[in-house]
Amino acid sequence: MTGRNVDPQLTANVADFLFEEAGLLDERQFDQWLDLYSEDAIYWVPANRLDAEPDEQVAIYHDNYARLKERLARMRSRRFWAQNPPSRTTRTVSNVRIRSQGELLEVESRFILVELRHGRSTTFSGLYRHRLRESQGDYRICRKEVLLIHNNEPFYNLTFIF
Repeated sequence: MTGRNVDPQLTANVADFLFEEAGLLDERQFDQWLDLYSEDAIYWVPANRLDAEPDEQVAIYHDNYARLKERLARMRSRRFWAQNPPSRTTRTVSNVRIRSQGELLEVESRFILVELRHGRSTTFSGLYRHRLRESQGDYRICRKEVLLIHNNEPFYNLTFIF
């Protein structure tokens, strides 16, 4: 099943899950956010190209679960100068579509994220691709790809989580 053949209730449930993920990030509830991920998860933000695998190109982020835990520990540290003071973010997630169903749900959605840091507002936008595994009536993220529409442009300071 893809696109229009998907149960609307499933799409609504998945959308609610993605909205919850976005809210946890904006509220800096990083432990709860990480709980949404499976221990075999991959978090990938490619640079320059959108048509390659993470091991084949340079990435803005390419983290497994352990690396995400390390990143979050650094973000909580008082010695993480790149986020002192921390960025404030707000994001909107929309156009949620289930692209395939099976052992994993493959989901695409669009996002707009605004970061405020040192009085400067920066907008990021693009496509999220999530692979979700059902787990005890909920979902776990097995893979998240963040495809920025301007991933080949210079960035000021990317030290927050998309």
